[in-house]
Amino acid sequence: TPLNGDLSPHRRIDWLTMPLDDVRELRGVLGCTVNDIVLATVTGALRRYFFRRRVDPTKLDFRVAAPVSVRRAEDERRQGNHVSTWIVRLPLAVSDPIEQIDAIHECTEELKRSRAALGADTVMKLAEWMPPTWIAAGASIASGPANTIVTNVPGPQFPLYVVGAPMLGMYPMVPLLPGIGLGIALMSYDGKLCWGFNADYELVSDLRMFREDVCVAFEELRGATVARFIERRTGTPDEREIAVDAPNEKPKPQVPARDPADDAPLPSAAEG
Repeated sequence: TPLNGDLSPHRRIDWLTMPLDDVRELRGVLGCTVNDIVLATVTGALRRYFFRRRVDPTKLDFRVAAPVSVRRAEDERRQGNHVSTWIVRLPLAVSDPIEQIDAIHECTEELKRSRAALGADTVMKLAEWMPPTWIAAGASIASGPANTIVTNVPGPQFPLYVVGAPMLGMYPMVPLLPGIGLGIALMSYDGKLCWGFNADYELVSDLRMFREDVCVAFEELRGATVARFIERRTGTPDEREIAVDAPNEKPKPQVPARDPADDAPLPSAAEG
């Protein structure tokens, strides 16, 4: 892809800030995770980017390396990072944002069920005892190559200060791996979702345009989510048409129930 190739010694960087509440609202409506929304936003942005570079995204098998935490309950008091990596195929052939996030959510849920992250973590631990060439071959067979990196790290949801001055944002930068010309890192901080973009200067000469693609892709996803929410609240168009076309039938008057005593024979004159 245009994002992959030999890296130069120069870099381009950019950043972006989103309200974290906006992302959480989408998460609540769509029934997914924040990571799913991030990956779906990146999917829409890459589609726009590749179309502008005259590359058909429907013909690409595009994968992202997504680091995830594998920290267990017994590791809660232990220091250090407990991180492994998922390899996620982005549905670039899908144009609808809702279908994109449904496909991504299905993929990430399958990775959770298969415990793929723990398997990759085991391979990383074996690296201490096996030759590097064996580890490289095993990792390549297990996951295949990645085209870019997307990592999301939860940060403090309260303001931090430096010499009395409030920190306005935290924008992480992920280092580029050989052959990968774009890295995307996110960190949530004090009600914000901070995006940091690190790109090779030669491979991604229009990083600012990709940043705008991310903004547009998120707005498209939000618009599609609002439409789904309204549809759920008001019913499908077919249901609304049925409700409108139904004839206005007047309610039938209710006949009071007869008392059994009314049907009893009247007394005769002799009996009276």
